[in-house]
Amino acid sequence: MKEEEYLAEQEIKAPINLGKLWYVLWKEKWIIIVLGLLTTIGGGYYAFTAQEEFESQGKILPEIPPSTTGSLGSLAGALGLSGIDLKNATEAIRPDLYPEVLKSTTFYLDLMKQPVVTRTNQKLTFEDFYHQSVEKNEEIDTTLLRKFNVEAKGFYVLSRLNENRIKDLRKRIFSTYDRRAGVISINVKLPDPVVAATVTKFSMDYLTEYVINYRTQKNRREVEFLAERLDVARGKYYSNQAKRAQYSDQFQAATIRFQAADVQRERIQAEYNTSSSFYNSLLTKYEEAKIKLHQETPVIKVLEPPTAPTRKSEPRRSVIIALSGLLGGGIGLFIALIRKKNYKQVLN
Repeated sequence: MKEEEYLAEQEIKAPINLGKLWYVLWKEKWIIIVLGLLTTIGGGYYAFTAQEEFESQGKILPEIPPSTTGSLGSLAGALGLSGIDLKNATEAIRPDLYPEVLKSTTFYLDLMKQPVVTRTNQKLTFEDFYHQSVEKNEEIDTTLLRKFNVEAKGFYVLSRLNENRIKDLRKRIFSTYDRRAGVISINVKLPDPVVAATVTKFSMDYLTEYVINYRTQKNRREVEFLAERLDVARGKYYSNQAKRAQYSDQFQAATIRFQAADVQRERIQAEYNTSSSFYNSLLTKYEEAKIKLHQETPVIKVLEPPTAPTRKSEPRRSVIIALSGLLGGGIGLFIALIRKKNYKQVLN
């Protein structure tokens, strides 16, 4: 009696009758086999005809800007309580925002003009390479080349063709920032391994130049401004110096003493002293500005240079074929269960 109760409990706990399931699978085996073979053949055809893609990667190590909150003392704490994050406010473009630079339209438009070399040593621009390798030299519809006939001031006017290309390149070129390691990784996926490495190198250089220009923009303007003012001050200083020397030569004799000459001498001397003081002051500020520019210039090191991969990253033929077979088998199993309501036999 206890054994029968135990068996009854087991039947309740097991909603699927494995024996009946095996019976249904054997009875409808040809549906599962045929669908599995069809999807496997379809997956194999796709795997062997799909375009090969090669992925190149490069890594750079940016310099983390120092926080200036410590110099503000108690003011930093008070502003922090007010909800103002001074740590982020000190640097408008943080390392975690660097990957956004490679998503800009300016970057892709500059990339299109860059010369590249393919693995067959063919030299051409990236735009021509993209049209040949990615767009398969398809004839471009004239409607895709149309754009608004206006004068662009501070914005871009793109054609539909460029919009489509940029949208695709944003999937092929991407970068990530590892907060813990402080490393920026740049990955590029293209049909040619050499071009992929070339574009990765260009992306690394573009990002490095952008960050350096941004971080030093204010200091560079200050140096340029001081250099311009220094040239003007130097000219006045040298002119007054020559005028002072010339006047001294004219009235160097001790017997020649005129009150008008003394007044003129004092004026020339005063102009000379003012121009000399102003010139030396500007020269000091100019040298200090150059030192500050050097100190504020960030150091971005290449941690891992890009390489031209020898193995393709896509398509993964074995994975595609295996998944296609499993998909076909799953569909066949589903059809086998719903056919003639076989699922009623399987479910207890």
